[in-house]
Amino acid sequence: MKKIHNKYIVIFLVLIIQPFTGCKKFLNEKVYTEYAPEEFLKTEDGIKKVLIGAYSRLQIINGTINMRDNIFTLSEFPTDQTREYGGGFERDALPFINFQWDPASPFFQQVWSQMYTAVRNANVFLDNIADIKSIPADRATIYIAEARFIRAAAYAQLYGYFGPVPLITTAGELDFEPAKPEVQEFLDFVGTELQAAAKDLPLKQDLTGKATRGVALSVLCKLYLNTRQWQRSADAAKAVIDLNLYQLFSEIENLFAVQNENNKEYIYVFPCINQYLYANNYMPHAFPPNYPILSNWMNFGAQITLYTSFVKTFDLNDRRRKMILTEYTDTRNVHKLLLEDVQGRPLDDSRSFKYTPDPDADGESNGNDIPVIRYADILLSRAEALNELNGPTEESIQLINQVRARAAISSVSLQNFSNKTALRDLILQERGREFFSEGKRREDLIRMDKFISGAQARGKIAKPYHSLYPIPQSEIDANPNLKQNEGY
Repeated sequence: MKKIHNKYIVIFLVLIIQPFTGCKKFLNEKVYTEYAPEEFLKTEDGIKKVLIGAYSRLQIINGTINMRDNIFTLSEFPTDQTREYGGGFERDALPFINFQWDPASPFFQQVWSQMYTAVRNANVFLDNIADIKSIPADRATIYIAEARFIRAAAYAQLYGYFGPVPLITTAGELDFEPAKPEVQEFLDFVGTELQAAAKDLPLKQDLTGKATRGVALSVLCKLYLNTRQWQRSADAAKAVIDLNLYQLFSEIENLFAVQNENNKEYIYVFPCINQYLYANNYMPHAFPPNYPILSNWMNFGAQITLYTSFVKTFDLNDRRRKMILTEYTDTRNVHKLLLEDVQGRPLDDSRSFKYTPDPDADGESNGNDIPVIRYADILLSRAEALNELNGPTEESIQLINQVRARAAISSVSLQNFSNKTALRDLILQERGREFFSEGKRREDLIRMDKFISGAQARGKIAKPYHSLYPIPQSEIDANPNLKQNEGY
């Protein structure tokens, strides 16, 4: 039975706060809170519940968009690693595989609404916290830092999908038809908020999933990396490393198992339990037909698979390859091939078993925590930023080799890379093998200018504007000042 620990307290508080955080379209609604903040925020208990409510909307395990939709539909299916076929979900997945999405897709509205609800809840807290005199100043400072982090992290996620979006910084006296800010204004705001939050957040928190200094610095590092602010990204990564709190987990093939989730590699985590709406719902999509599953597991008709061309980039000795199922014997004792057929033709049907099936899963609901940023990402992010600044260096090579050594593959040497392009290509390959099924491939390809060209090489009708998703059509219709992203 899964050991009970503090993340269950977070889930319990989320369940309590849900009635106060109903999700409606943020830019269209007239009433932004369903409770009186001046009353609800009078006590420290009320303050904590509002914060937990904000956390609950930031996390992708509940609300309107779940782990499958965020990590796979939006962030993996348009790439060279992952596809989906079968079941009723195929109709929703194909537009993202084939670069045929449009502004009416419900996935865009779902992520928009959920992130803006997190922003709203954080704003309600920040608008009212100054009036609360019943808690010590030091704890109030931490609560404020948490709220600023939640708001900034929500905006960072929105930026990754849509580019700059309207900045809402208060729950009162709102402009109901806000326009998008300039890119630099948006990035300056989010970066400043994360820096301020990092300064005041503690090194450790009492509950899994809450923001810490390392979490804020890590989100800042990735924001700077994905916007090509190389020096700032390198500096933020070093700040995380210098905390001396994190390290690589020794057995990469077991890192994502439920029993190992409280490890020092996980920095920013969405905690899950084996309960509907608060779970990791990936594995039912990974089990192939007639796979011998436990009686408490579920196997969906909608199948999420890996392209054979990607799987074959792994060295045969790479420990990360152990998390990929390439063949199996089904419940009828028939041996099934998933990588290639007997003639060596690609089947594109291998399965990522990175999220080791939870033995206590309840149907589709697995309890595996979802790492948003882990220490390996920080190491490779600093290596990439240093390469973009200075070309290949001993430090960037050493950072890459830490990740490769954990995977039990050979080290690379500085003399093998004559310029930054060569090392950049290796880093992209290494990130693919390290972070498959974690929702990072789309942003990595975009950042390294391989997203559109790679899709075109796969036969997709991809255009440069596809590097951003369209703002939800319902938001465009409701707000005459909100301009649609180019191309849509």
